[in-house]
Amino acid sequence: MPVPPAHDAAASVFLSDHLQAVTEALATTQGQSAVLELVLTSAGQALGTVAGAVLLLDAASQSLTPFSAGPDASLWQGGPLEENGPVRDALARRESLFFADQGALLRSYPELEVRAAGTGAVATAVLPMTLDDQLSGALVVNVPAPHPFTEAEIRFLRILAAQCAVALDRAQLHQTLEDRVAARTAELEGERAALDAFVAYKESVGSESDVRILARQAVRVVQAGLQHVSAAYYELEDGWWKARVWSEDVAPEVAAEIQAGVPEDAPDFRDAARSQAAVFADGWNAEANELPSTDAYGAVALLPLTVNGETRSLFAVGTRDARAWNEREKALVRAVVRGLGITLERTEITRQLQARNAELDARTQALEAFAQLTQDLATQSDPYEFVRRAQEVTLSLLSPGYSLYYERDGNQWRNRVQVGDVGHADLQAFIDAGPPVGETPSIDVPWTTREPLYQDDYARGSDTPPEMVQHVQTVASLPVFRHGTVVGVLIAVLFDGRFWTPTDRVTLDTVVRSLGLALERAEQAGELRQRTEQLERSNAELEQFAYIASHDLQAPIRAVTSFAGIINRKYGAQLDERGQLYLRQIIDSGEHMKQLLDDLLTFSRVHTERHAFLPVDANAVFDTVAQRLQADAPAAQVTRAALPTVRADALQLDQLLQNLISNGLKYRREGTVPQVRVSAQPDGPMWRFAVTDNGIGIESQYFGRIFEIFQRLHVRETYEGTGIGLAVCKKIVEQHGGQLWVDSTPGEGSTFYFTLPGVD
Repeated sequence: MPVPPAHDAAASVFLSDHLQAVTEALATTQGQSAVLELVLTSAGQALGTVAGAVLLLDAASQSLTPFSAGPDASLWQGGPLEENGPVRDALARRESLFFADQGALLRSYPELEVRAAGTGAVATAVLPMTLDDQLSGALVVNVPAPHPFTEAEIRFLRILAAQCAVALDRAQLHQTLEDRVAARTAELEGERAALDAFVAYKESVGSESDVRILARQAVRVVQAGLQHVSAAYYELEDGWWKARVWSEDVAPEVAAEIQAGVPEDAPDFRDAARSQAAVFADGWNAEANELPSTDAYGAVALLPLTVNGETRSLFAVGTRDARAWNEREKALVRAVVRGLGITLERTEITRQLQARNAELDARTQALEAFAQLTQDLATQSDPYEFVRRAQEVTLSLLSPGYSLYYERDGNQWRNRVQVGDVGHADLQAFIDAGPPVGETPSIDVPWTTREPLYQDDYARGSDTPPEMVQHVQTVASLPVFRHGTVVGVLIAVLFDGRFWTPTDRVTLDTVVRSLGLALERAEQAGELRQRTEQLERSNAELEQFAYIASHDLQAPIRAVTSFAGIINRKYGAQLDERGQLYLRQIIDSGEHMKQLLDDLLTFSRVHTERHAFLPVDANAVFDTVAQRLQADAPAAQVTRAALPTVRADALQLDQLLQNLISNGLKYRREGTVPQVRVSAQPDGPMWRFAVTDNGIGIESQYFGRIFEIFQRLHVRETYEGTGIGLAVCKKIVEQHGGQLWVDSTPGEGSTFYFTLPGVD
């Protein structure tokens, strides 16, 4: 029957107030169960329900999970969504379903009749719960008597369902956050434990470098952090992983088994070594890994230790308490093994550095010794003297013994150089006779393979009758190269036992390489001396020829020109114009030939008539030359700056300046007063002179040609000369250890530069 308006208004106020209270309560309620209990209790208080339920959808929206409050809630069971008709339809339509009495509910869903028989509910409401268009489940309320739901009640229940969805989502988010915080806390605790273990290990080992001690300390740190584990350190030896260090709690039979060794291909050991990654074996299979005595362990971890990219050892940890490793345990074990690995790498790097330093020291020592012994052999041409010095260096760096140097002579090996007494007369005779090629491994092998042969334990009888070499313990044979070809074999024979270490090998290799270089240099020096001597003889012969030729040709040239002059004076008037021309050409050619011979004689005397290089004042030399030249060219301007004192031959410096200044005056431009200026400035231990003129200049392509003998750029009719002057200048400067060159601009002038040594 309809509710009077006054009553309806009062009910609306009551529901509104109750909804406000529920909303405030839900805002502070945490946890899914608390939210559901509050929602169902509030619905019961508002509507007087007998029972109520919240059915939550799973993540796949295929199944329902019931949460109920109050008696007789069995009507709303969980399970597959498709079997719960009212809830299925409400969620599918996203609409609330209201049934005023039980008959209306059963008429719509007769399959509920069996379950409804045991309940006291009469009226029912089913409301979908959504948040952001996502379904989370359904709110179901039951009223114990027929009850037509009013608009106010419907609105109240819909809002309550929506508030329930919001509160459940908030509770879920809060729970997720708590779970994440808990997981992160556990992770941080594991990381802290691992970091503590790492720091503890690094502090405990300090600068220790012994591998076994480092491994033993790693075992202790692991057990300190994980009291329930055993640990062991394995190294690979001949295809077996053999334990070198293990914790004290390892049973004697287990210790014996792991010490005897585990096959390299045992599954977990193999996987850890090949992958170079930790293997945490949950549910340890002792039989499969061929360690039957370890079957008491529930879980085992195998962590590889890699140095220079190679797995050389493994660290194993086992636990009896569990069949699986947790993250904290993994982190701690990894941290300790990482610390051990870093320390092993540091130790290996230190070892390699020490070995390299030892090799460098040995090489340096060998080089210094060889250099000291050969410093007085700069002019030595005998290659065997270098071999002897190399043998002396070798024996000085090793224990007592002797050294031989063999070269091949047909089918025999000839000992060319020996240092030290072989210690047995018959052995010496055997060596002097020459061992046969192909039957003497100590010589044959390095000669053939081009590689050194080191014998830590000399094979007596392999090269010589064994009774002769009973006192020989150790032998090293090294090929000697010259220009890439094996020319001999140097052998070091020691009377004491010795293991040829890398340092020893570097020492011998350095000595023999130095010997090869010395032999090459000696050969080159000998060839250079021969070429130098040949050039000196050739130059001397050429200079002598030039001197003789120029001197001896003076007489016939003078005779020709003299008789030509006599003919001109006595018979010139009787000759026609052509005859007089011929006679003048004879006289001019004779004079030119005489000038050529004079200049050639001057060129040869630059070398043959040298004087000692003494301090010479270049100012005085210039002034003498300028005064001499000024008489022939009074209009010319020949000046200088302040010039230095140089170490030179004064006469040759005079000739040098005269040639350069006279060239500047001769090659002048028409209509221009010739100007020549000489200056100088320091250039390291030398002085660089500059002779600058304002003449016709020289094109750059002729800069090299003008210093060659008899090379002229102009015909003799234009500019007089023989083309020898600059060649003489060049030879003078080079004899003083300097250089001569030119810089010029055609039409503007030239500057000739030359360098002379200064006075210390």
